[in-house]
Amino acid sequence: METSSLDLLFLESDPSTKGPSARLCVKGNSFRDRAGVLREELVTTPCFSFIELDAEMRRLHAELDEIRSRAKKKFYGAQASTAGA
Repeated sequence: METSSLDLLFLESDPSTKGPSARLCVKGNSFRDRAGVLREELVTTPCFSFIELDAEMRRLHAELDEIRSRAKKKFYGAQASTAGA
């Protein structure tokens, strides 16, 4: 099973602003280009301060909480229907 992980992509001098920027990205073996080079899949838009990056991380955390809640309902619903059959 291939795994991936979140990582920080930090530029000390962003080409568009000449200042620092950061994004969150996903790294993993499944993200190799045709030449076999590992590449990142971007998760967030560019953040030009820590406050912006922190807000993006909080947004992602809220999305994961919502996904967790939906998955929990689905798993327990499936278990209940299997047990009742």
